[in-house]
Amino acid sequence: MRPTGSIRERSDGSFEIRYDLGTDPLTGKRKRIYKTVLGTYTDAKKELRRLLSAIDTGEYVEPTKIKVSEFLTQWLETVRSQVSIKTHERYEQVVKFFLIPTFGHFYLTKINPSAIQHSYNKWETSGRCDGRAGGLAPRSRLHIHRILSSALKHAVQLQLIARNPAEAVKPPKAKKTTITTLTVEQSGVLLNAIRGKPVYWPVLIALTTGMRRGEILALRWKNVDFENKTVRVVESLEQSKKGIRFKAPKTERTRAIILPDYAVEELKTLKEKQAEELAELSITQTQETLVCCRYDGELLWPTSVTHEFIKAIRKLSDLPRIRFHDLRHSHATQLLAAGIHPKIAQERLGHSTITTTLDLYSHVTDTMQNDAASKLDAVLRAAIKPKSGGPQFG
Repeated sequence: MRPTGSIRERSDGSFEIRYDLGTDPLTGKRKRIYKTVLGTYTDAKKELRRLLSAIDTGEYVEPTKIKVSEFLTQWLETVRSQVSIKTHERYEQVVKFFLIPTFGHFYLTKINPSAIQHSYNKWETSGRCDGRAGGLAPRSRLHIHRILSSALKHAVQLQLIARNPAEAVKPPKAKKTTITTLTVEQSGVLLNAIRGKPVYWPVLIALTTGMRRGEILALRWKNVDFENKTVRVVESLEQSKKGIRFKAPKTERTRAIILPDYAVEELKTLKEKQAEELAELSITQTQETLVCCRYDGELLWPTSVTHEFIKAIRKLSDLPRIRFHDLRHSHATQLLAAGIHPKIAQERLGHSTITTTLDLYSHVTDTMQNDAASKLDAVLRAAIKPKSGGPQFG
């Protein structure tokens, strides 16, 4: 039986529409919904037609009084077990400082693309949390959009709303950041300058393997195979406001990375030196001992490594001011520039797909395209060059 409804004028410019949702299976009573529409009789008729059509096609979502602020709080609890602690902290910050202050007063069923777009436009020129003038960076606005869209998608899955209004809004476009990397020669300058300092070892591993900071600091001697010249990335060290913990790598897949001979020799030296220093403290080095650790074998905090690296790089005026993470980018760039196949670079870096690698290092692959074209040109010219003594035409 098709759904039906009626319209009743309440006052000038105000109409009440009524429609049935059938019988409630729990109470056995007929479920009748009332809604006020401001405007003309035609507006009310149009809205009733839309609602009845949604009921007929199964797209109807029963009105709820839950507000966006309440829903977002519930959503944060839902996703807590689905993401890393650090990622959840970023979600909480965005919800607390941007989404609830902006959309929290809306009923969930009332938030619409127009309100979302208006806020996106406003954040272009204002809204910084630090109180400074100016708007949010494009990447920050895109991050807010992704979190809001993800939360509203969950609301659709719970059948609290029929559609995700954030999907109807054009997301902010983040500018592609320029990656600053070191050349092979500059990498040598850096390593020579910091040799003998504790930060030397994390830097060496980053430049020769492309491992992430957390992966380097979670590396144990049992993960280093000197015979086969490999390291296995099996876990990562994550620092958050709640402390520090070991977790699975970013892509949740272990990977093996072949070490260059130089790195193998250096790590052998480190292992011997570390064993001697720990023995002086009556501590035995084992396979579980961290490769990069404090003098007493305890783990290094990621922020402390970053701090020491920044201090070191600032003293080298001939080198660009890079971040620790840029050592990973430097490794990848040097591989691709040397003609190593992007698939190998992807495997060493631990990217989920080769597309990620190619997109991230497009500036290098463009150069590789030029080199490939030059080599092809030389081969073709040699192949089509007339042989001496052959027939001549023209």
